[in-house]
Amino acid sequence: MWLIILVSSLAIFFSFPHLFSADYIRNNLQDNEGLILLIYIVFTFVRPVLFIPSTAALLLGLALYPNEPVFLLIINMMGIIFGATLLFLAGNYFTPEQFFSEKKIKSLPKIKEKINQHGFWIVLGWSFFPFVPTDLICYVVGATKMNYWKFIIALFLGELLLVAIYIWTGKGIIDLIF
Repeated sequence: MWLIILVSSLAIFFSFPHLFSADYIRNNLQDNEGLILLIYIVFTFVRPVLFIPSTAALLLGLALYPNEPVFLLIINMMGIIFGATLLFLAGNYFTPEQFFSEKKIKSLPKIKEKINQHGFWIVLGWSFFPFVPTDLICYVVGATKMNYWKFIIALFLGELLLVAIYIWTGKGIIDLIF
């Protein structure tokens, strides 16, 4: 699905480059503000199902609403928490044999032990570190049956800090450029 969206987007971009000009986008944004807001909010909530990184939704939000950092923080955090909950539940639903490869199933007891001992800190660090997919840790802790509230609080704190840094750094860069 992700590959189809990427190829389709690139095909549209190269076939109709005028659709991506700043003037065209600005004019259409002004004419369709309510619809764009609705689409953006829905996108932040369905993004995890399509395995689109939350950073993509955040960057889109910064482009659309550069002067609304608190709004972006709230909407993106709601989308992250919603998506993380879905992924946690999916990890909880599948048996370890369905979820992990044969090679990894052998290390599952060790993973469970680490999650039980240090799960909060693992999730917190993982969700704050920008170069690893947070979706993966959501599946893993769901599959290892970590306590949901410990998981979601750790994820919330890590993502809140990361998203806030992205928003206010991005806003600062946008303000410098424009």
